[in-house]
This record gives sequence, structure tokens and C-alpha cells, in this order.
Amino acid sequence: MQKQTEPPKPPKPPKPTGYYLSRVKDTHTEAGKTYITLFARLSIKTPQHTKSVWVEIEEVAWDQASRHLQKLPNAAYDYQLSEAVFREMERVSKDQLETLYYFTPLYQSVTFRKLK
Repeated sequence: MQKQTEPPKPPKPPKPTGYYLSRVKDTHTEAGKTYITLFARLSIKTPQHTKSVWVEIEEVAWDQASRHLQKLPNAAYDYQLSEAVFREMERVSKDQLETLYYFTPLYQSVTFRKLK
């Protein structure tokens, strides 16, 4: 009796490229003074690597921050975006930096992690 061989399996399709906005707000105290740290990054992820297209970090003294900023939770958000929305966010990052700290884009999915 002859052994039958299975036909070769087709290769798995490559994972698609992912477009992300990551945003973090955290507070800390140094020498009795409270500060807010803001971090934002636009990145493109492929199965092989992650490329940061734009990164910004800013520290604001609590008493100089807006009430809106003070009330935001200490948290990290990772928004998965369409390429079109990502490219618009990239354009905005060049002219209106602070917009990315507050603006919630149209997203495909979001991951939220509360800090502290």
C-alpha cells in the first residue's frame, strides 16, 4: 500500500502593517512639587520591526497645567489607526503638537492601561 502525501500548505499571509498612536499621562512628585509627564508616539508596526515616526515627551508643573489636563487619568492608551488617520495625525504632529496629548482619533481598536 502506497502512502499518500498531503499537499503542501499554502504560506500564511503576512501580518498587516499596524499604525498606532500611543499616549501616556502620569504624575510624580519631586522635592515636594508635583509634575505631569506627557508622552505621545506615532509608530508603524510590522512583523519584523516597529518604526517610531514621531515621539514627544513633555513635563508640566501641576500648578501650571490646565484643569482638563489635571483631571485626565494617569493612564496609557494605544490606539490602532487606519493608515489614512495615521497620516493625518502625522501631519498634525508637525504643526499642533499639543493636540495629540488631548485628541482622541477615530480608531480601529484601543488598549487602555490605568497607571498607579
